[in-house]
Amino acid sequence: MTSWTDKTELYMEYPPLVAGETVRFAVHLTRLNDFSALNAGRPSIQMTPESGDAAVTLPGSEPLRPGAFRVEGKLPPPGRYRWALVVDAPGLGDRHDLGMATVFADREAAIADAEKRPETDPAAIAYLKEQQWTNAFATERVREAELRTSVRVPATIQPMTGGEAIVAAPAAGRFAADMLVSIGARVRAGEALGRLEPRLTAGDDRATLSAEVAEAQAADDAARIEQERAERLVADRAVPARRLEEARRAVTVAGARLRAAEARLAQRDQTLGTGGGAAAGNAFILRAPISGKVADVSATLGASYDEGAPLFKIVKTDEVELQALVPAADAGMTREIEAIALEVPGRPDPVPLRPRHMHDSGVINSATRALTVKFEVDNPGGQLLIGQTGTAILYTRNHLRVPAVSKAAVLMEAGRPYVFVQSGGERFARRFVEIAGREGDLVGIRSGVVAGDRVVTRGAYDVQLASAAKGLPAEGHVH
Repeated sequence: MTSWTDKTELYMEYPPLVAGETVRFAVHLTRLNDFSALNAGRPSIQMTPESGDAAVTLPGSEPLRPGAFRVEGKLPPPGRYRWALVVDAPGLGDRHDLGMATVFADREAAIADAEKRPETDPAAIAYLKEQQWTNAFATERVREAELRTSVRVPATIQPMTGGEAIVAAPAAGRFAADMLVSIGARVRAGEALGRLEPRLTAGDDRATLSAEVAEAQAADDAARIEQERAERLVADRAVPARRLEEARRAVTVAGARLRAAEARLAQRDQTLGTGGGAAAGNAFILRAPISGKVADVSATLGASYDEGAPLFKIVKTDEVELQALVPAADAGMTREIEAIALEVPGRPDPVPLRPRHMHDSGVINSATRALTVKFEVDNPGGQLLIGQTGTAILYTRNHLRVPAVSKAAVLMEAGRPYVFVQSGGERFARRFVEIAGREGDLVGIRSGVVAGDRVVTRGAYDVQLASAAKGLPAEGHVH
C-alpha cells in the first residue's frame, strides 16, 4: 500500500488480515520536503469499526533503521474497518487515511480475497526505498495548469536591418593606425579606426589640387574684369559687340574650370561613402559608421589595399533580430503572438525576449515551406550572439488547461518525450507522453498522464538503470 500526504509518503507491506492473529506491518516513511527517510518518531495504526465502535490501535516501533518502522499487534474481530496510519515524530505529525480494510474470520478467506486482486504489473520498474533514500530522488504530483498555447520553431539570431556595416578602403592606399582595433572591441559611431594614405598620382596631392583651384580662381577673376571692361567699351561704342560676347564666353569657361577644380579638392576632403573615410592632410580617416562591436578585422598595419577592399566589419549587438521559421500550417497563429522565448543549446532555461516589432514578408519560402517571421528584440549584456541558432517558443494569447509537470520530469528517447510514473512506493512505469505546450518551468501534457499521477523529477537516470533488474524481491523487505 502506498499513500501520500503533503508531508510524508507511506509505503507499507503486510500479510492478509485475519482476526485474532498478531500481524506485523512493515512501514516505510519518507519526508516529502526533501525525500529523505524519516529517522525518528513512532507510527501507529488505528482501526475504527464500520459500526462506529471504539477504534483499535496497533502500536509501532521507533525506526529500526532510517525510514523503516514496524507496527505490530493483534487484529480485532472480523469485519470492515476504516483504518489510518498516524505518524508521531519530533516536529512532524501526520495522518494517512487508508480507506476501508476487511479483517477476515480465517486465513483461507483472507488468502482467497488476496488472490482475487490484480497481479502486479510485470513490466513495473523496481526501485527500492533504500535506493531512493540514498540517491538523489524526488517526485511531484501531476497537476492541472493553465498554459498559453505556443509553437516551437527553429530560429536564428541576425543583425537588425542597418545593424551591420563594412568599412572599406575609400581609395587605393596604405593602411596606418596608432593602434589596430581588435575583434570584439566596442566602437561608437564616428570613432576613428585608422587612416588610409592614398597612392598619389601626378597632380593628386592636396597641394597641387589647391594650386589648381587658385589658378582657376585667378582666371575667373580676370575673365570677369575683362567682361566688365568690354561692357563699358561697348556702351561707349568704342569696340564692336563681338568683343563683349567673347568676354562673356571667357567668364563661362573660367567659372566651369573653377568649379571643377573646387569639386576635385572637395571630393578628396569630404567623407567617402564607400569606406566612411574623411581626408585629413594626405590621409583618409576611417570612421565607424555605426555603434557596435567589431566583428571582423581585415586591415593590417602598413599593408596596401585597393579601393573598396573591406577593412573592418561592425555589427550592432545591443539590438538584434530573431528570425523564426514558422511552418505553413502554423502561419496563421503569428498574428496572435504576444511573447517569445529562445531555447539555446547549453543553457538550462529558455531566454525570455520582449519583441518590440514583428514583421514578415507574407510569403511562404518554397525551399523551407515556412514563413520567416522577424522579431526586433533588445539584447542587454549581449547574451544573444549573431548567428546563434536555437528553438523559438512563440506564445499566443490563447490558453489551455491541461495536466502539467515540471520540465525536469520530461526525458527524451529517440525524439519521443517520456516520464517515469510512480505507481507504488517502489514501483515505477515509463510512459511516453504527448506535449501540449511549455511555459516557464511547466510542460503541459496532452496524453500519457493524468492529474494526480506522481512523476519522477530527480533521479530518473537511476530509475532507468533499475529497469534492468528483474523486479521486486519476492520476499519483500525484512523488518
